[in-house]
Amino acid sequence: MLNVGSNDERATPARIRDAAISYVGKHGWDRATSRQIAAEAGVPVGLVNYHFGSKDGLRRACDDWVIERVGEDKGLLLSSGLFPQLDTYIEDHPELRPMSAYIAMSLRHGGSVADHLFESMVTLTKDTLELAADAGTMRRFDDPYAMAVLLVAYGAGASLFGPTIARLLGGTDLLDPATYARYGRTTIDLFTKPLLTHDPYQQSLPTPNDPDLPTPKDTP
Repeated sequence: MLNVGSNDERATPARIRDAAISYVGKHGWDRATSRQIAAEAGVPVGLVNYHFGSKDGLRRACDDWVIERVGEDKGLLLSSGLFPQLDTYIEDHPELRPMSAYIAMSLRHGGSVADHLFESMVTLTKDTLELAADAGTMRRFDDPYAMAVLLVAYGAGASLFGPTIARLLGGTDLLDPATYARYGRTTIDLFTKPLLTHDPYQQSLPTPNDPDLPTPKDTP
């Protein structure tokens, strides 16, 4: 069962929410019932509706909490200026594994929930890029919104195909220290060194200030 705090006497709504994130990350919302989630949390099934109104209400609470935690973790990475040591970070944040599985399951399911998660992560990523540029730890992009969209898309791909990526990198779980180290080294190499030796395409593309380019408010 997911355990996000050091206090075993957590509030019942948090226990239900954490149990839902853990269960749905393995089975998906379509296959999850209030009774199964209540059993995962170790509470009577009636408390699910009592605290959240319905399964949909619980789902919204889970989505909102995951989005909030994603924002907190991005802020932590930015404030530290360094990538945290994976083993220590997972030990201190055991919710990462089920939360990662929950995000992947939500994105795989598609629909409004996936759109909401994706768009929220784009907003968080754009803010992080701009703060990092102000801090001098990242370069300033001509189109930070587009950069954020693409970075989230790449990250979503890693979430969706995590087991496959881990297998191709010689492991079984992307968050296993050895596998993640190889993934992390290559990611840092990709983001800190140019991929192309020269830029034959840039001149033919419209600039971010082109009035014909869509802006965030124009996107669905």
